[in-house]
Amino acid sequence: MHRIHFTSDDLARVRVAPTLGPMAETLFSLTMLRGRSGEATFGAWRRRARAGLDSRHAILGAVLPSRGPSFDLVNLAGPGHEFAESAERFLSRSRHAVQAELDYYADHHGRVPAVLAGLVDSLAARREALATVEGYHRAAVAPHWARIHSHLVAERARRGTILLDHGVDGLLSSLHPDVRWAPPTLHVRNGDESPAELTLDGRGLLLVSSFFLRVPTVMYDPRCLTGGLLVYPATLDADQAANVWTTGTPANALADLLGRTRAAILTAIAEGVTGTGVLARSLDVSSAAISQHTAVLREAGLITTRRHHGGVEHHPTQIGLTLLDRHDTPHPAP
Repeated sequence: MHRIHFTSDDLARVRVAPTLGPMAETLFSLTMLRGRSGEATFGAWRRRARAGLDSRHAILGAVLPSRGPSFDLVNLAGPGHEFAESAERFLSRSRHAVQAELDYYADHHGRVPAVLAGLVDSLAARREALATVEGYHRAAVAPHWARIHSHLVAERARRGTILLDHGVDGLLSSLHPDVRWAPPTLHVRNGDESPAELTLDGRGLLLVSSFFLRVPTVMYDPRCLTGGLLVYPATLDADQAANVWTTGTPANALADLLGRTRAAILTAIAEGVTGTGVLARSLDVSSAAISQHTAVLREAGLITTRRHHGGVEHHPTQIGLTLLDRHDTPHPAP
């Protein structure tokens, strides 16, 4: 049980975000992949994802062992709108930060697996680990990311409505059955045997929903100036999950219409892979070829492109989403 103690300043600094991003959700999905719960909502996805795993994915088991705390790659990578954004942050983390996470891991498991030990000093080991996680992401999460993201955005909107109608009390009281608000303390039951007392000291709390994580999780660093973080399970029933797993237009038909590479690019953009470089790496196509294909898709009215931080971002239009048989909201035009 975690007990999070609020001051009036903390209550004024409660915020709500839809997601920590695709890397965090990919890592959260490992818990659902390993477990047996949620068969109605996750069973079909779990069987497909497991079928694609082999010995190359051993690091995933090391990151999330069967018992005890995991290696907190979510915290080390941080939030990101794209997988690559979180990946770059992990690559840049200090030796001390990674060692601290491994020391905590070793304290609870007795040792650090060899596939994790090299992450402290070797940039190549970090890149190799990220490549494995990204490969799993592309196979298990990326095909559904646009719908997952839309579901989490809708979850945030629901929480915003509760906040407007019932205030912070109503918001904190309605997050999850395992989260109980007894002012001025938020009680979070997450399976930990030893209680933890957390004081926010006026820095506030960020509430973030998760699609795959089905147990509330507190992430807190007293050295962090931005406050604590509570990841709570988004509302999800079998019908909503079935809509997420729906694949839309058959890939072969779309490839016949647009060409295989352009169909793959449009699909990836709709799944949230927006940068030219990330598209090139994800699809194993040169950046020059990506630029040529996106120009054709843009002229056809299937995507829009805008400059962002020295690069470009591509987003599907409503026509592009309709072609993919998706019902997501298109990104606003630049």
